[in-house]
Amino acid sequence: MKKLFLVLFTAATMGVLLWEVQSVQAFPVFARKYKTSCSTCHYAFPKLNAFGKAFKNNGFRYPAGTDEEMRKEEPVSLGSEAYKKVFPDAIWPTDIPGTPPLAFRAIGRFLKFDKNTEDGKSSFEMPHELALLFAGTFDDHISYHGEIEFEHAAEIGYDFKVQYDFSPAAHLAFGTVGLNHMMAEDLRLTANHYNIVNLRNQSGTWRIRSGAAGGIELWGAGNGPGGRGGFTYAAGVGNGQRDGENYDKNKSKDFYGRVTYKIGGLGEIGGTEGQGSSTSAFYIDNSFRIGGFAYSGTAVAYAGDDDFSVIGGDIDWWFNRLNVVAAAMQMKSTYAGFERKSFTYFSEANYVLYPWLIAYARYEFTDKNTDDNIDAQTTILPAIVAMVRANVKCSLEYKIPLDSAGKNTGGLIFQVDFGL
Repeated sequence: MKKLFLVLFTAATMGVLLWEVQSVQAFPVFARKYKTSCSTCHYAFPKLNAFGKAFKNNGFRYPAGTDEEMRKEEPVSLGSEAYKKVFPDAIWPTDIPGTPPLAFRAIGRFLKFDKNTEDGKSSFEMPHELALLFAGTFDDHISYHGEIEFEHAAEIGYDFKVQYDFSPAAHLAFGTVGLNHMMAEDLRLTANHYNIVNLRNQSGTWRIRSGAAGGIELWGAGNGPGGRGGFTYAAGVGNGQRDGENYDKNKSKDFYGRVTYKIGGLGEIGGTEGQGSSTSAFYIDNSFRIGGFAYSGTAVAYAGDDDFSVIGGDIDWWFNRLNVVAAAMQMKSTYAGFERKSFTYFSEANYVLYPWLIAYARYEFTDKNTDDNIDAQTTILPAIVAMVRANVKCSLEYKIPLDSAGKNTGGLIFQVDFGL
């Protein structure tokens, strides 16, 4: 195990050493619709590259008005274009996909724990997760996406969101909304979740990772000067605390918002300007993005309401084959007459050794109560990610606790992720 750790750690930190000398779910539906590779939109799925973000910001359509010419799958028309001229005396025409807009994703894992757990010293999770994915567009202004997920053969989860796309600068979404759909959590390369999305409020009833529920959201994006970089924003209101289904446990609603600004690189809504030959590779987008987010909500717990809020920020820096991401968050939680402040952050670096092989390393810090004397939890996570095929990803990672509180949480995970 010591030798394995040394190999993993050396490979995963190679990106950082080389810098010293020079720095939404994946939907196979769209690969079929446009007859293109998954790498068109993904750095290594589900992590999006610059074009993938522009595709999403255009409501799952090709940028700069090129969607119709790039689409290889002909839709089925539901009504004649002439109906538009006689509306409201006719139903407004639209279209549906020519083939079912469905895809399938399967994840299998082998885990080897540092300490014995309820499952023993090691465990096979085959499968760990099965998911039915669906996504698509109706005419020029309506898009949707969602999934039905079966995890550990017992837990069932689902997400669904439909939105009206007025323009790339304004989308009005209904359905499963929340900060987790905009955080790096949905784009991570590892099996282990980020610590900031796992941090719970004082009563343990809410966290970003599971805080998505029914609601409404306004979001959008735009390019910066010269068609490079640009902004994104989102503001929403929702149920927040999910109670088994998509309903709230209390009468209060949760509110959240997020803004980002990108300097350099491909424009946030695409286009040809700002995308020179130096950024043409699907894994390169020389740029710097900074963002901020906030959330305020109320959760019902055994001893009454837990009023909580979070505020944080993140950066996303791309330099040639190196990508560095960092995020920090503070949470305040008032419950049963006590107020608790928590602070957490992570930083990660990944480096493209080959277009199909990525070295990765992450450091995490979590202090659940900044006022007590209990030591914060810290971990490092080296990993190797390999795209065996454009739709098949393998990863090997080792979570290493650096403090006594997390001594039983470390271990090795080998994961195979398959999309069809």
